Amino acid sequence: MRKALAAFLGLLPFLAGAHTLDAGAFQLKLPAGFTSQPSSDPQQFVLYSKAEDTYLTLSYLPMNAPAARLPEVARKLLEFRLQGEQAAAAASGLHLTIAEPIVVPFSKGQQVAYFGKDNHGRVFRYLGIVVPQKTINVFAESPSRSTQDLEKLFNQVLQGLKF
Repeated sequence: MRKALAAFLGLLPFLAGAHTLDAGAFQLKLPAGFTSQPSSDPQQFVLYSKAEDTYLTLSYLPMNAPAARLPEVARKLLEFRLQGEQAAAAASGLHLTIAEPIVVPFSKGQQVAYFGKDNHGRVFRYLGIVVPQKTINVFAESPSRSTQDLEKLFNQVLQGLKF
């Protein structure tokens, strides 16, 4: 109950019209126009911009992993993400094209990334951040934007991410 209350209280400034989401595990300064959408998970935040016709889904998972195991955690995160993408696509009768996913080190841990599209024109982009204390997932999707437009918006969003 405390986690749910803390997550809700962290979301209050965002709901009041501010463009910064403080989730505790991360803060995200958003471009104007994103509004909060319902989520059943207190560690997941769904946002939508009508002007950009783009959904953002951000989530985090607290953990306690030694730095030496972060590459393994990142590879497992990628495996689970890709399985989830394929299962969701199959359940909806969609065909996915996903560019070569990557797992790379960065100064604080590991990053997981991929992008793709489906046969109905939806494009999507994912970044997973794996650090010893948590994983942070950032997913963007749009049914109408080009891959280049989504990438530009995604990079703009990531500039506002602090953890």
